[in-house]
Amino acid sequence: MAEETSSTRWIRLSSGFDVELVHGIPARLSNNGLDTSADDAQLVEEVAGLTGLTVTIKGWTASSEAGEQEAELCVDILEFGIVLQKLALTSAVLFVDHYHKPIDPDAVDWDSAEFARDFNHAAVCCCVDTDEIKREDYFDDYVRTMHVETQRLVKDVITPIVDAE
Repeated sequence: MAEETSSTRWIRLSSGFDVELVHGIPARLSNNGLDTSADDAQLVEEVAGLTGLTVTIKGWTASSEAGEQEAELCVDILEFGIVLQKLALTSAVLFVDHYHKPIDPDAVDWDSAEFARDFNHAAVCCCVDTDEIKREDYFDDYVRTMHVETQRLVKDVITPIVDAE
């Protein structure tokens, strides 16, 4: 589970377009400079099949590469909790990578800081304002997920590499 969320990578779709996954969350599409028009419905379907997340395409814009077009993706707000859970798994990997132990149950500073950062990141992934979502509805599940994952990683001696953002 941690490997999927600890890395950032581009994956080629069957259409020849690429999707960027940031910690397992679809963030952008690229047409790779292909001379074909995008079938947005097909791309959305392929991304959903790959990630299990429903996205919308925010709009195509020119990339820094000649002839390449990119589009930002927005994960459906109804899947905000799933996005936040993926980020909790990433934060767990980060903790184990730094400290080589599970998070202490009373590590409220780490819990609060990581939750705040990941909550804001999840809002960006879903293209919503943080004021549109009640933070308190997600805190306990986020912390539980993060703590359980650090325990699993340490117990199983798993140390995936975390990609920087």
